[in-house]
Amino acid sequence: MEFEGIVIRVTPFREYDAMVNVLGKDRLFSFLAPGVLKFNSKLASSVNLYSRSRFQTSKGKEGFRLRNAELLDSYENIKNNLTSLAVADFLGEITNQFIQSDDASDIYPFLEKALDSLNEGFDPKTVALIYFAKVLNVAGFGLEVDSCQKCGQTSAIVAVSYKDGGFICENCFDPLKHVKCSAYKLKVIRFIFKVDVDNFKKVTFEEPVVDELLKELNKFVKDVVQIELKSIKLLLKI
Repeated sequence: MEFEGIVIRVTPFREYDAMVNVLGKDRLFSFLAPGVLKFNSKLASSVNLYSRSRFQTSKGKEGFRLRNAELLDSYENIKNNLTSLAVADFLGEITNQFIQSDDASDIYPFLEKALDSLNEGFDPKTVALIYFAKVLNVAGFGLEVDSCQKCGQTSAIVAVSYKDGGFICENCFDPLKHVKCSAYKLKVIRFIFKVDVDNFKKVTFEEPVVDELLKELNKFVKDVVQIELKSIKLLLKI
């Protein structure tokens, strides 16, 4: 079998082998890569984390095994920037935690665009926030940002409620349950959940708002989805 994809997890197996998880354009793939952890392995670069490669595998009694691979993009510049590298780890973790094989075709273009953006020097935390929203959308946990989730009104939006699943208008605002947001923050929230892949790099966001939203989304997935993200701790410290 031959396919193209992005490496999202590498797990050492035995002394020099590794189990490799790849997000492909239409599904998730997992295979054993014999000997890739040897210092002189010719295929090592193709299975590095967050590399995009073309793989050839064959099926045996113990599952799929890597036969050959061609590195298409190593995203080398990401490794030279601490924040970009922390974001790449975050992208990998949320992809592994949320994305099922059936979701691959929907999220693959965004992961490819996110890595391209990081490699080209686009603001790393903006990348992290947009991709986080895209993953939540694909996994079925995205916020509704077109209208008030209480009454359906499309104007006078003043808050976001993670519990209610989206925007809240002035008339439905409850000071005991909701916290009003700035107009800028509301625009950022709407953008990250609505933007398509072609406009991924249209704008960068102010870091304080990005950090605030990353914390809020992290709390949301921890409280509601029961998933605890480890890589976000380092990301928020940078």
